Amino acid sequence: MKTVKAQVKEDLLKTLTELFRENGYDGASLSRIMEATGLVKASLYHRFAGGKEEMAEAVLDRTSQTFAGDLLAPLSAPGEPSERLAQTAARLKKFYRSGGLPCLLDTLTLNSNNQGIRRRARGALQYWIDTFAAFARECGHPPATARRRAEDAIAALEGGLVLARVSGNRQPFLRALESLPERLMQ
Repeated sequence: MKTVKAQVKEDLLKTLTELFRENGYDGASLSRIMEATGLVKASLYHRFAGGKEEMAEAVLDRTSQTFAGDLLAPLSAPGEPSERLAQTAARLKKFYRSGGLPCLLDTLTLNSNNQGIRRRARGALQYWIDTFAAFARECGHPPATARRRAEDAIAALEGGLVLARVSGNRQPFLRALESLPERLMQ
């Protein structure tokens, strides 16, 4: 069971995640952050001495932990590969609300030149690629082919999320999820 302090921090990170996801780094102004969290500037800086940059980095770290500990975890677990991939696809579908939520890697890096944010985003993306590639290798693909298939699968998913964000059409993202067995297993 979480302590009150841990729950408050988790709630704060959820709020910041949604704010950065919806507005990007530049669009999440300090005044918007204060309004969304209900905290004054001093309270925010008490929790995040590095300001908005530290907040964004914490959000990326939390999201990376979610990917590693939940969303992509079935790919490395024992069991039938097709079932494990189906579990991962279902978790990604739920996480992105069937394409209704944009990807933080996209929105946080759009206009930000912050190296800490970019480094964390690259690390998160690299983990995703490595996990998909390891799964594709397990399914019999040679390393170079497995990596290319992993990159193509992620490009399709991310492209589907961008299309959904810009056009409101979630179908490309859903089709990208459905195509994961073809991209990674066959």
